[in-house]
Amino acid sequence: MLKIETWKDNKILRAVSENIKTSELKKYVKLGKEMIKHIKNPKNWWVWLAAPQVWYNKRLIVVSLLKDRDDENFPTLMMINPEILEHSNTLEKDIEWCLSIPWEKGKVARFSEIKLKYIDEKWKEKILYLKGLAARIVQHEIDHLNWILFTDRLNDDLLINKEKEVVL
Repeated sequence: MLKIETWKDNKILRAVSENIKTSELKKYVKLGKEMIKHIKNPKNWWVWLAAPQVWYNKRLIVVSLLKDRDDENFPTLMMINPEILEHSNTLEKDIEWCLSIPWEKGKVARFSEIKLKYIDEKWKEKILYLKGLAARIVQHEIDHLNWILFTDRLNDDLLINKEKEVVL
């Protein structure tokens, strides 16, 4: 069972995550599979999770690469040591939220397209070009690996507080 706590209780969320070494692959692939199982559980219906959110200070994320919010046929990938190599100059604003900051939502600007490098569960290097929602999801999760929470990137034009009221 994965333990997900809020950012106030989890100091790992405010630390830069360490790279996973080849010698650690088996341990963290197992964790990645647990994380995928957790987000794919219909009771949870999540599409992303980073190792720091479950108390591991390692560069591991699992992400569902949705084309849009209505996409029901998307791949979910484990990414070890992910790194954004390039990004567009274009930014898109959209609402984000996070398991580590429950009940808070806000409008965040993200690059509309990214080129990404990561290692898969077989220790093979992969390159992906992502755009739109899939690019947003990956950027959000890589931020977790770099001690950044979505609230650090909020634009001032929208905040939704714990009472779920829009504050303009």
